[in-house]
Amino acid sequence: MATNHAERAFRAWPILTRVAKQADPTITYGAIAAELGIHHRVVRYVLSEIQDWCMDEKKPPLTIVVVGAGDGLPGPGFIAWDVDDLPSGMAEVTSYPWEQLTNPFTFASTGLTEEDLAKDLSTHPEKAAEIYARVKVRGAAQRIFRRALLHAYDSQCAICGMSFEDALQAAHLIPWSAASHEQRMAPSNGLLLCANHHRLLDNGLITISPTFVITYYDPEGKDGDYSEADLDVAVRRHGSKAILPKDKRLWPDALALAHHHEEWDWEF
Repeated sequence: MATNHAERAFRAWPILTRVAKQADPTITYGAIAAELGIHHRVVRYVLSEIQDWCMDEKKPPLTIVVVGAGDGLPGPGFIAWDVDDLPSGMAEVTSYPWEQLTNPFTFASTGLTEEDLAKDLSTHPEKAAEIYARVKVRGAAQRIFRRALLHAYDSQCAICGMSFEDALQAAHLIPWSAASHEQRMAPSNGLLLCANHHRLLDNGLITISPTFVITYYDPEGKDGDYSEADLDVAVRRHGSKAILPKDKRLWPDALALAHHHEEWDWEF
């Protein structure tokens, strides 16, 4: 069973917010590991969840309070504040009213995993806004979105069919920054793509037409020299049907596709 770091982050949150209000606002990796009942070497994964949330939500760097027993400094994974100016970061943390915030990892409080939510999302895409409201943490939301697309597309790139899961990525058609809360999680606002085709999509070199046909910007291969690999990855894909989920509710919707086409001046 995969480790549920979100559930551990839920339990770590009140520890960190408590420490932030103490006269000595620090706690060692070993001490927080003991409170959580985990090995001190894996504390960094839990802190990463909380650090990501603080950075995404532009909150003070709460994880600054966790320090090494030897040097009294945050570990090498701490990137939420300038390490050459830790006192000002600590001042931000200790003065912030953490008690006014709801624990952002409450969604995992009962042991619910990201995989559970991803399966629910791929089976009930109409719950996209509800699931986003439960999660809110950007890193967790994006992982759930990817897992949902892996289920929807049977772990195959929509353009080439690659099924090496480690190389498959979740591509938003309407980017996260421009998407509504529902669109951020909706499988119909995404494509499961291998890293190569994700990069080509994000740079406007390849897309999926309104009729779900793979479209490459230079179908005749006239724009420069192409290697055999280039031809296979891009030019020869032009005109082929995209690989789509069995459930049509999960197919890219017209609004999402139109947004990508307008962004890169595709005409159909």
